Amino acid sequence: MEELQKKVAYLQGMAKGMDLKHESKEGKMIKEILEVMEDMADYISELYEAQEDMEEYMESMDSDLSDLEEDFYEDDECECDEEDEEDLVEVTCPNCQEEVLFDAGILYDDDLIEVTCPKCGAVVFVNGEEDEEDDEELADEEEDKKE
Repeated sequence: MEELQKKVAYLQGMAKGMDLKHESKEGKMIKEILEVMEDMADYISELYEAQEDMEEYMESMDSDLSDLEEDFYEDDECECDEEDEEDLVEVTCPNCQEEVLFDAGILYDDDLIEVTCPKCGAVVFVNGEEDEEDDEELADEEEDKKE
């Protein structure tokens, strides 16, 4: 950036050395062009410094985030790989054929829980659904026996 400012200063010096008359049209034009160039060089220099500051700040943030990720996710990565796979149930969505995983604990939960497909929103599993169907079938069989 200093190089650009040096070039502008050199051009200003040349203009003074040429003894341009500021009253002439060409002299006014060259003077204005050199002033604009000087302003542009100063502005570019300020942008360059701001960019360097921003890069330094971003590197600092990236380093801090990396440290935070290491501290936060360090324990999770080691524990969950094998254990979580054993505790999951995989179901294929009947609507979009997406593989849906859910916690196996839902199978034994007393509360009615529906598992929906994250892709299409279709219900892929309802805990206790088989029990309800079995109860309905037993009730139907009992009614048939009474008749």
